Amino acid sequence: MRQFAGILCAVLLSISLAGCFTAKSPLIGADEAEFPYDRIVFVAIDRPEDRLILQRDGDTYLFRPSDEDERYARLRLKGFGEGFYVAQLQAPPGEDDPGPLYAVLAVSADGRRIASHAAIRPDDFEAVPGLSLCDTSVCIDDLGAYVAYARARILAGAAPDAEYRILEAE
Repeated sequence: MRQFAGILCAVLLSISLAGCFTAKSPLIGADEAEFPYDRIVFVAIDRPEDRLILQRDGDTYLFRPSDEDERYARLRLKGFGEGFYVAQLQAPPGEDDPGPLYAVLAVSADGRRIASHAAIRPDDFEAVPGLSLCDTSVCIDDLGAYVAYARARILAGAAPDAEYRILEAE
């Protein structure tokens, strides 16, 4: 898992798995996944030299640091309102699988910027129905509770965990 941590960090901003939002099993199934584009190339605002690629592959996106890289994670998106998605990221084949990791993505009105929210457990996190502490991470037991939690943080003006700029979308 450590060798692929750079990719996971780029999307979910987690240097280790400590403090992430996770679940015991995937919460977004193939039949619920949404694909706004077949291919998306983007960069983290604070790391514009690192191009990241999402390429649709059946019922998931392959998430790679470049076209040439053989390593990939699998990512699914599920929309929950205009411009908002839950992202579910699973480790690449052959890596230790800590379980899926989650973030809520807010897409700008022009579709060129993305803000990632509720990917990292805030220091003041308190368990609520559907979200519980498990070690240093937050376990999502109910996707609806996770979405409600993220929306409340966004409406309260919480800063995003990370921000991205879309370079290409086709």
